[in-house]
Amino acid sequence: MSGPGTPAAGIADVALRVVVAIALVALALLTWRLHDVLLLVFAAVLVSVVLHAVADGLCRVVPMRQGLALVAAGLSIAGLLAAVVLLFGHEIGAQLSGLTASLPGAWQRFVGWVGEDRVQSLVDTVSPDGSTVASIAETVFGTITAAFTGLILAVLGGIYLAADPGGYRRGALLLLPRRARAPAGAAMDDTARALRNWLLGQLVSMAATFTAVLIGLSLIGVPSALALAIVAGLLEFIPLVGPFLGAVPALLIALTAGGETFLWTAGFFVAWQQIEGNAMAPLVMRYAVSIPPAVTLFALFMFGGVFGIVGVLLGGPLTVAAWVMVKRLWVDAREGEIP
Repeated sequence: MSGPGTPAAGIADVALRVVVAIALVALALLTWRLHDVLLLVFAAVLVSVVLHAVADGLCRVVPMRQGLALVAAGLSIAGLLAAVVLLFGHEIGAQLSGLTASLPGAWQRFVGWVGEDRVQSLVDTVSPDGSTVASIAETVFGTITAAFTGLILAVLGGIYLAADPGGYRRGALLLLPRRARAPAGAAMDDTARALRNWLLGQLVSMAATFTAVLIGLSLIGVPSALALAIVAGLLEFIPLVGPFLGAVPALLIALTAGGETFLWTAGFFVAWQQIEGNAMAPLVMRYAVSIPPAVTLFALFMFGGVFGIVGVLLGGPLTVAAWVMVKRLWVDAREGEIP
């Protein structure tokens, strides 16, 4: 007769642990194989969060049903984008074309300034072995095509998620054990709020960066100021790293206009980063989730190393979601255990 302390019970316990370990390894492998799909689902969640944030804002201004508010939010976003394209599309297209045409010459000037041997050594270090310009261009084109396709799928998925978020939430919770549903549901709600606040904060930062760069580069006299401001504003979406990446094209173009213009442009970006980091960012983060900078930086490197360029682009919201989930489900439950 077997009991809790008998050899048979011990063997059964070991077998159960082995089965659980195998299941976890299989789940990890499945997650890795499907990481592109999971990232697409996460992007759709972000689109849904944006739609609900705009819908909630419309409901505060004009009382209406949630479904009608979601339709109005989608139409408002689409109308705003269409208005920007109609009003500034020609100018933006012309400046982007000019920027594309100017960058190769700016790069050659930069290479001549730094030294061709040093630049070639750096390129050989960061580029894969045996890569050529054609293969790199093919990779970039494939990445852009995949990103555009993923964007369309994410928007469509976000619309479906926004139409019935409660149904999808209940379906996800039903996959969990009964005792885990309440804390998981609370963590999901906290994550949704944190993502909305973070996205709104990033939108404010992106708009402020676009405006400041446009005014600053126009006053300095840097060519294609509007296109450079758009690039800097969009790259602001990537925490910590994005502002530095946004300054690179402007500095390269400023280099073609002369050393004085380059120095003024570099000084402007240094000053703006100080203003943004010390004045605007703390004000924005008061209404968003606050994550230690070291955690954000290493999380960006981790997501970029695991998921590539898409991981870098979505590294900010992925970090927010992971931070809130871990804090809600793990840290808060054990906060009193540390003396």
